[in-house]
Amino acid sequence: MMAPHHDNDEVLMSLLREGNKEAFAAIYDRYVDGLYRHAKRVLANKEDCEEILQEVFEYLWKNHKTINIKSLRAYLYKAVANKVTDHLKKGYLHKRYVEHFQLFEAVYSHAESTESVEQIIESGLRQLPERVQMAIRLRLTENLTNDEIAQRMHVTNKTIENYMHQVYTHFRATYSLLLRANS
Repeated sequence: MMAPHHDNDEVLMSLLREGNKEAFAAIYDRYVDGLYRHAKRVLANKEDCEEILQEVFEYLWKNHKTINIKSLRAYLYKAVANKVTDHLKKGYLHKRYVEHFQLFEAVYSHAESTESVEQIIESGLRQLPERVQMAIRLRLTENLTNDEIAQRMHVTNKTIENYMHQVYTHFRATYSLLLRANS
């Protein structure tokens, strides 16, 4: 069977819904370069861009029978944009977790005992506003979630998220010298 050569995405999508591999290949050939450039504007890593494109096209093929697309071009560009956003969020979260781990590793490595770690943390907490201290103590001592802390303190979940961010920011700034000393 010859590869379909259609200028009309609707025809290609119709053929794709029937499982036509040549239609899929034509869609891929038509859009891959532009989608790659679209991802590359935000992501510097070539492999990350290629992986995102693979995920988007793999999803398109796996769901070709049931997917309902009004505009193929809009769908593909939006799918790539969403995958890029997800990728950035994962990278940001990973970086944040690594920073938090390094922070606590630095505190523990400079402490001579568990008591001195507790003293370091307690000293840092005392420098924070009272409500922020209350929120982090509920997290540390009672292992409450943000929702539970918000209910207990009669504030919104967003307020608790802000409190927790203040705590991490404070400790990161306060103990950045320890982090640099460990590097």
